[in-house]
Order: sequence, then C-alpha cells, then structure tokens
Amino acid sequence: MFKRQLATIILLVILGLAVQSCNQNTSGQSNDLIAFTSSRNDNWDIYIMDSDGNNLERITDHPAIDTNPSFSPDGLKIAFQSDRAGNSEIYIMNRDGSDVIRITNDPGEDLMPAWSPDGSRIAFQSNREGNYDIYIIGIDGSDTTRITDHPNDDYLPTWSPDGEKIAFQSHRSGNWKIFIVDDDGGNLYQVTEGPYYAQAPAWSPDGDTIAFQYAGDGNFEIYTINIDGTSMTRLTNTEEGEGTPSWSANSKQITFTSSRSGNWDIYRMDRDGTNVVRLTDDPASDGKPCWIP
Repeated sequence: MFKRQLATIILLVILGLAVQSCNQNTSGQSNDLIAFTSSRNDNWDIYIMDSDGNNLERITDHPAIDTNPSFSPDGLKIAFQSDRAGNSEIYIMNRDGSDVIRITNDPGEDLMPAWSPDGSRIAFQSNREGNYDIYIIGIDGSDTTRITDHPNDDYLPTWSPDGEKIAFQSHRSGNWKIFIVDDDGGNLYQVTEGPYYAQAPAWSPDGDTIAFQYAGDGNFEIYTINIDGTSMTRLTNTEEGEGTPSWSANSKQITFTSSRSGNWDIYRMDRDGTNVVRLTDDPASDGKPCWIP
C-alpha cells in the first residue's frame, strides 16, 4: 500500500498536481471554461476547454514547462508558473495566451499561483528563503509578503471567497495536513487530522467547505470537509489516484484529475460525488483543472 501511495505522490508532483489548486471565486455565475495543464504535443503547456470537454484550445506554446493555471476573478487573465527564465517563476497572461508578463523574479522556485478574489494579489509558494512557505504578491509584482514561516514546507495556497484567509497544505505536524491562516499570517489553525496525507485544498465559493485529496486507503481520493474540520466526506472511490479538485463558481460541481482510465485525465462530478463525467481523453497526462469564475 505504501509503495502504491508513494508512486502516486511522485507522479502527482511531476504533474504539479499534489501541490496546487485553483483560485476560488464569488461570482455565483455558471462556468463555461476550464483551464488545465497537459503534456500532449510532447511538452507541458496550458490548455482551455469548455466545461463539457469540447472546444479544446492550446494557450501556451513554449519549449519551457508551463503549468498550474489560475484564472483572475473576471476570467480575462490567467496566472501560471513557468521555467522559461531558467527557474520557476509566476507569470500572468491574457486568457488567449497573449501579453505574457513575469511578476516574480527570484533565484528560488516560485510556484503554484492562486489569484485573490478581489483580483489585486496572487498567493504562491516559494523556497526563496530556504524551505517552501506561502507568500502574497501584487499582480504588478510589488509588495511581496511572506505569510508563513516554518521549518517544514507549506504548499498550495487557496483563498477563502472573502479574500481574508488562505488554506494550504503543510508538513509542520509531521505529515501533510490542511491548515487555514489569515492573509496577514495570523490565526493559524489545523483543519484535517489523522495519519494519512491530506493535500491540494480547494475552498468552495460558498465559503463553507474545502475539497482536497486524501490518501486514506493507500491511493488518493477526493474528500470534502467543513472549514472547522467537521463532516469529512469521501466523494470518490476507485483503486487509482484522484486529486487536485477545483470548484465550479456555484459550488455545485467539482473537477478533478484521475488515473482511473489508465492515464491522467480531467473529470467532473457533482459536489456529492455523483454524475462523474470524463472531460479529456488523451494518451498524454492532463492535470490541474481550474474552472473560470
């Protein structure tokens, strides 16, 4: 069981999946587009498709590795990470892939952008000061602020819908667990308990629930939990890996990545785990879905 869990973790990390979830939004409108990362065309790039899997479009086309898209609240721009400058930095581009702008510039690795609900800031993880911690930066590249400061790694920021808190995964308790902290670094508390890995939090737009991947049975499955740590509920149940959940704007559906078909593809389900629909079907690996606000 441990070997299977470890193999899944390694592949998720390669895909950029075990440590990133999409930004949340408060628009309440229906969603039309999903951005995701794919290795199709023999390179890691950002793609967009309709929420039913149709009208797929390649947004980045660069020999570097472009991954982990995060929509701006108005849906017009996408933040992403890329190593096109030699190390991983955070970039912003228009939704059609034009006007790429670099907003971080540090010798460390800046990863996993998450756009704030008000559109003014981006949370990300960085090892610029040694280990990975959570940072916030203005979308113009100014006012970088370190939010967490712990000897163990903190990954995967995801904003609360009001923009006042950030959920993330941390190894500070000796195992990967989900934590919540104020956007100024105060009032930290742990959400998940237990001996197994809890990763990739995604805060629901209605504000009450966090979806995440949990390795309780040896492979990752999708769960939800209330933000106070109560009512942990399992949504998927397969013998393969499931991860990186992302919410629709109305909090009624969740997209996620799964290897249930033999390779990593994007799926969609209702928030109770029913009505699962496969959205991508490609021999390459597809991951890190992000619903447009």
